Amino acid sequence: MILLLISAVAPAREAPEPSSPKSVARVRAGVPLRVALESRVAIWHVGDKIQGRLVEPIYAFDRLVIPSGSLVEGHVAEIGKVSASRRLRAVLSGSFTPARPVRAQFDTLVLDDGSRLPLRTNLANGTEHTARVAAESNKGTEHKSAPKRVRVGLEEMDRAAIRAFKAPGKLNRLKSTLLGMLPFQRQVWSVGTLFNAVLQEPLSAPESTGHEMTTKHATVVELQDQELRARLITSMSSSTASTGMPVEAIVTRPLFSLEHHLLIPEGSRLLGNVIRTQPARRFHRNGKLFFVFRQLELPAGTAQAIHGQLEGLDADLDSHLTLDSEGTARVSSPKTRFILPAISAAVSVLSFHQDYNAKGVPDQDIGGRAESGAVGLGLIGTLIAQTSRALASSIAITGAALSVYTNLLARGADVVLPANTPLKVSLSPRGGEGRGQSVTRVLH
Repeated sequence: MILLLISAVAPAREAPEPSSPKSVARVRAGVPLRVALESRVAIWHVGDKIQGRLVEPIYAFDRLVIPSGSLVEGHVAEIGKVSASRRLRAVLSGSFTPARPVRAQFDTLVLDDGSRLPLRTNLANGTEHTARVAAESNKGTEHKSAPKRVRVGLEEMDRAAIRAFKAPGKLNRLKSTLLGMLPFQRQVWSVGTLFNAVLQEPLSAPESTGHEMTTKHATVVELQDQELRARLITSMSSSTASTGMPVEAIVTRPLFSLEHHLLIPEGSRLLGNVIRTQPARRFHRNGKLFFVFRQLELPAGTAQAIHGQLEGLDADLDSHLTLDSEGTARVSSPKTRFILPAISAAVSVLSFHQDYNAKGVPDQDIGGRAESGAVGLGLIGTLIAQTSRALASSIAITGAALSVYTNLLARGADVVLPANTPLKVSLSPRGGEGRGQSVTRVLH
């Protein structure tokens, strides 16, 4: 009786509800992780640790898996040797420590909760300065459609990651220029050096919370006035491309409608072809490349005709790539390339009048010889040129000849788009609208 009474009045214990397992998404092999270094790294030995953060988020079909800004750890994986021809060119320019080919590999992804996921990526080269190049646009305020306004929230994640890597100031750039004149230099990766680390094995990670949308997928959609983020599958160059050559890219971010319905999932393919191409030619005439996308293939197998033009891309800042109003990629030569040949030619002419003062009396001109040597061999040339006037003049004439040939007579630069180059593709017809100057934004 007592036991029955106790059991009647005692509060019933509820069985604890099992915690629902966290949803796990799978990122397939071949997807690149764009990692920017957090700090300056001096190249010493293979195996030295490095770490950086993702510049762009990673999606799987319709879900955000890895947000931008996630920490990625890796190491220096390979330090190559400098070829004899490259070393000779460096010595002629006054450098006895030419940059060695160095590649990195990333092996750990650190999530927001502190958990660590193992990675296996390919060996990746670093790009010290990366620019985001946009097609030419009107100087006035451009009209933003409703679908474009929806995409602003997704792009904010990129801006947050980009702000973490500040561009070097004028003082730092001046310091780098002065250090670059030294004959012996220590090779480093600067802050913000960007790597495309391609996954060699699939990655399973918990889906990032707070970024879900309704995933009702439409097999046929109206693609007017839309922009897609994609990446090239294979590399392209204006030196090897031909008219009609196929072009293929893969969508890297899902596209949603105003009602938050999935229109185009990550992994969809863009198929197109080259329309015009022009290889680089002599007298510093640069190459051009223009291609469009004609078809969109969804993962479900549905295909749809589209008209997609290149709206933007990410490229090495030193490649000087630009996009015109219709999306033609071309290399722009800076006008400053005429300055160095002019200075070199003037110094080589003045070198014949060195070692004489205003009255015509022989007098060793230390400053003039230093200028002649610097034109041909940089800082080391300023020392060698002090041995004799004839040697100083020879160095100056050689430097002037090389400068004129390199900047005015040699073959120009080709448009080169490596595999996995990030693209922004516009699916809306431009309608022949005039646009202003091209826009270039440095990532770091």
